[in-house]
Amino acid sequence: MQDTQVDTPLNIFLVSSEVSPLAQTGGLGQVCGSLPPALAGLGLKVTAVMPLYRSVDRQAHGLRPTSLGLSVPLAGWRIASRVWRGDLDGCPLYLLANEDMFGRAALYGGSQGDYPDNALRFTFLCRGAVELARALGQPVDVVHVHDWQTALLPAYMATRPFDLGPLQDAASLLTIHNLAFQGRFRRDLFRVTGLPASLDTMAGAELWGDVSFLKAGLVSADALSTVSPSYAQEIQTPAGGMGLDGVLRTREKDLYGILNGADYAVWSPENDPHLPATYSAADLSGRTLCRQGLLEAFELPPAPEDTPILGFVGRLTEQKGLSLILMAAPAMLARGLRLLVLGTGAPWSEQALMDLARGHPGRVGLKLTYSEPLAHLMQGGCDIMLMPSSFEPCGLNQMYAMRYGAAPLVHATGGLKDTVTPFDPASGQGTGFVFAPYAVVPLLAALEQALGVWAQPRQWRRLMANAMAQDFSWGVSARAYAALYRRLKTRKRA
Repeated sequence: MQDTQVDTPLNIFLVSSEVSPLAQTGGLGQVCGSLPPALAGLGLKVTAVMPLYRSVDRQAHGLRPTSLGLSVPLAGWRIASRVWRGDLDGCPLYLLANEDMFGRAALYGGSQGDYPDNALRFTFLCRGAVELARALGQPVDVVHVHDWQTALLPAYMATRPFDLGPLQDAASLLTIHNLAFQGRFRRDLFRVTGLPASLDTMAGAELWGDVSFLKAGLVSADALSTVSPSYAQEIQTPAGGMGLDGVLRTREKDLYGILNGADYAVWSPENDPHLPATYSAADLSGRTLCRQGLLEAFELPPAPEDTPILGFVGRLTEQKGLSLILMAAPAMLARGLRLLVLGTGAPWSEQALMDLARGHPGRVGLKLTYSEPLAHLMQGGCDIMLMPSSFEPCGLNQMYAMRYGAAPLVHATGGLKDTVTPFDPASGQGTGFVFAPYAVVPLLAALEQALGVWAQPRQWRRLMANAMAQDFSWGVSARAYAALYRRLKTRKRA
């Protein structure tokens, strides 16, 4: 699916619960922050919508209140929402404000779990987006929503339970960023959605006795997409479908896999302000200072030049392969390697890592937080980036790692399989190291392969050059989305 030139402007109404850099918990926010400007660069007109969370820094992001005031229908009530406006690299960004709904410390929940009223909160976002579109009065060709938090919008558009204003004749696209998050709530909460009873069925939003916002969107949207070609196939299987594989198989002809892009304006070692020294594929000398700075940031002593540094950045969860890392760590550390971990997760995972660090002083660095500067320094200073995810819809860290000359070591799943090519010393081709199946022995075997290449500096430099030459920029992904939008518009108007 290609679109080399957009002939006439397409009007896209993009609704997401996260938009970076204003609010993000992972890849969802990064994608929804990077995609609109990339689409605008192709000539599309994109309007983005998100909640105004308490954590959003209004001043830092140049947000300002508008004169728009919405009255949002919700569960038989009318709830007011003020509308703020910002700019997303040239694209208008509207934020729906309501203190009761979004004036919380976090986006979805706290230490006790998800907020118990999330069904209300994100129904409010979807209904508020409809009211905003009506207030703006601008034409809309495609409504592009993301994950369960906005999946009710395609259901509204398909069933038309109320006046949709400019969205009435638009096409809808639902992108699945991670099928594990399905927006499941008690069945009786279906009533707050405002959807007709025809969707309160097994063929509709009902899922194992609950109501699933995501399923409502999966059965209703004109098209579905996910964030890598391999993941689009995996979620149609019992092993990867998280209970929704049957639904997705019925939508196979409408399901597209479009790989996420990397924002090289932010993630590039040539101009990264978070690095102690910049560098490029042509001049890697600055990487030595980055390596030293990384060890200092993790309060570890200097490591010999022939000792590779292994890094992990991300959520400390089972999905991200943390159990494999913990099981493999003794063998890794017995080889004299350094292991650095940056991220937060469940109490069990954090405690296990603290125990590991205490048992291996000077060799394990641990930062139980998320820090943007440290995340950049990890890419610039570590030699091997571990991503042994059990499943991974797309993944971005492996793209960043390659750009920074760190070799990704990944499980052959989803977007990891689509982006990392196993390095072949004989041909000098490849960009990283890939293992399967999902188990400790294959992981350690891939690490042994990596260490064998590391021991040959010329080969390792070839690997780095291959990786740094990869182009996963948003331009390619944006053209694929633009082509899909145009196809949906044509189909809708036929």
